[in-house]
Amino acid sequence: MDDVIAGSYVFTGERSANSYRLNKMATTLRSAETRARFQADEAGYMRAVGCSEQEIDLVRRRDWQAMMEYGASIYLLLKIGAAVGVSLPQIGAHTSGKGH
Repeated sequence: MDDVIAGSYVFTGERSANSYRLNKMATTLRSAETRARFQADEAGYMRAVGCSEQEIDLVRRRDWQAMMEYGASIYLLLKIGAAVGVSLPQIGAHTSGKGH
């Protein structure tokens, strides 16, 4: 199966495995306590939960498109977005090339 359908990235097993740490980190942002820790020191928090420097950089730059290409689940990107004050429409605009 093609991994790109009309400009969208298919969440394949390979992409899922590649982005496991980033997706797992995003799931931890469900609680107010972990969101507060993340917000206080994003890079430190991400390192503590096992994210790579590449993953930390993707989040630091708020590069939603690159995170999707990397294999992040859109549902989990929304958790990161919510923790940093970026809404679904803003993420959508960025990934469609209409926002920064």
